[in-house]
Amino acid sequence: MEQLRVKEEDLELVGFDGGGIGILHYKGKPFTGICLIYEDAGWLSLEKEFQNGYEEGWVRDYYENGQLESEYKMSNNNLVPGTSKDFNEDGTPK
Repeated sequence: MEQLRVKEEDLELVGFDGGGIGILHYKGKPFTGICLIYEDAGWLSLEKEFQNGYEEGWVRDYYENGQLESEYKMSNNNLVPGTSKDFNEDGTPK
């Protein structure tokens, strides 16, 4: 099943958890899917996976040329150790 992909501006910040992490909703319900963040110039700069309103899954930053800049995994609003990877603008690992 394909995940729902929604622009950041279409999501609603409904509050914060005890650790100060934002909780997002989409159309009145906790958001599960991928949040897309675009730069003013129109290119995709960031993707974040959410589950039930919380950041859960992969976070991916992109260069303006569309290549992956970095990625890491979040679980329970915390970075999963050993999942961070950085890439050069040509897509090769740093």
